[in-house]
Amino acid sequence: MLNGQQKSITANPLSRLIDLLRNDFQLTGAKEGCGEGKCGACAVLMDNRLVNSCLVAVGMLEGRNIVTIEGYRETEKFSVLKESFCYFSRILSVGFSPSMA
Repeated sequence: MLNGQQKSITANPLSRLIDLLRNDFQLTGAKEGCGEGKCGACAVLMDNRLVNSCLVAVGMLEGRNIVTIEGYRETEKFSVLKESFCYFSRILSVGFSPSMA
């Protein structure tokens, strides 16, 4: 499953998930940063666990559930997170006054 949809593709089992997502499925939310699994720019959820897609071989994906940022945007959790960011951004943009200290 990819973002809640059943997907099937023939690919080299040694190729990386990040390449499959970006090149074959045009899901560009995950970015290649360091390519070594240190920076997290390529992070996705695999079976509800955060993984670096630059370190995951395509051969490991059969039967797995992958959620990218594009799929996560459609969840209720993302809506709550987005609303919280907007709320606190408005508070911070107003600024602090001495009476708030």
